[in-house]
Order: sequence, then C-alpha cells, then structure tokens
Amino acid sequence: DGIRDSTGDWSSDVCSRSTVMVVNLYYTNPDLVPTPGFGYLIPQSVPFTQNPEFALGVVFDSYATPDLDASPGTKLTVMLGGHYWDGRSDAELPTPEEGQKMAEQVVARHLRVSDKPDVARAWLHKNCIPQYTVGHRQRLQSVDEEIKRWGGRLSVGGAWVDGVGVNDCIFSGVFQGMTLHRGYTGLELALESKEGLRAKMPPGLTV
Repeated sequence: DGIRDSTGDWSSDVCSRSTVMVVNLYYTNPDLVPTPGFGYLIPQSVPFTQNPEFALGVVFDSYATPDLDASPGTKLTVMLGGHYWDGRSDAELPTPEEGQKMAEQVVARHLRVSDKPDVARAWLHKNCIPQYTVGHRQRLQSVDEEIKRWGGRLSVGGAWVDGVGVNDCIFSGVFQGMTLHRGYTGLELALESKEGLRAKMPPGLTV
C-alpha cells in the first residue's frame, strides 16, 4: 500500500490520472478564428458525430496569450483524449502525426478552418490530469494522517491534491515552503474549511 510505504507514490493511491495529447497549430493567416475569445471546451453531451476525435477543447492562443511572442497569424491549441482514453494501452494512443491530423479535423469541423497549418506540433502527456473521483477527500485524509507520523518533517502538494491548474500548483508550493516549519502536511489547502485555512495562512497569502 503506497500510503503506508514511505517510498510509495501517494498520489497514485489518492486519484487516477488521464492522458492528454496537446496539439499546437500555427497559421500565417491571422483571420481564422470566427469570434475572438479564449477558446472553448467540448462537453460530453456533444454527440460522437461532432467529436469523433475525442477533443476536450480548443484554446485560441492568438487571443488568450497575444503577447507571448511577436509572430503574427492564428495560433490554436487543441487538447485531445483525457477521460475518453482511460483504459487504453500505449499502442492504442495516437502518434503525434495522428494527433495533428485529428486536431486539424476538429478545427475544420468546429471553426471551419480549411487552411493547412504552417507549423504543427503534438505532444502526448501520459497520466497528466488528476481525476478527483468520489471519496477523494477521504483518501486525502488518510494520507494526511500518515504524513503526520513524520513529526512535521514532511509536506506534500501538487495537482493530485486539489487543483490541476498552474496557479493552484504554484500556490500549493508557496504554502508548503512558508509553512513547513509549522509542521503542516501541505494537505490543509484541500482539507481545511475556509475559516480554518485563513488562520493557517502565512503573511502575504490569502484564501
């Protein structure tokens, strides 16, 4: 049991994780996005005929992060897979070339983009998105009790605890770094009430 083995991976005992392929598409044509905005997510209610690639969503990087570089044009990020790929073996996951083709099909169907991308890159991120299933809090409480046996010498954090975003992970790391001397486990961010957490926040951090 990883929770009782000090060398084990606690995160694998607490939650499962999904695999995502991220495909970046760049077009020199700057006018391919019909409506400016951050992008869109694709809910499970969308029928298979409209999303056979199992896309999770598309980010309009040209508008979401316009100052990231000086290159003009249309920049899109297509996310594929996630929970749709749960249970698949490595052999059943798409190659980067297949992922690029799938991403092009997604933006052609949803955004009517018929241009071929001038640059395309696809990356497969295995087990990268934690899934907070029923019982997550109870499993975290078990880990919290186990960490307390270390007598304040251990603190943990990360996306598997509470919050998969970059901001959540940074906040978790800062909280750990500023409170380890107090003997905290790092799981307070997920387990404490808002009132209890406010009392434990170090100066400069707010809930």
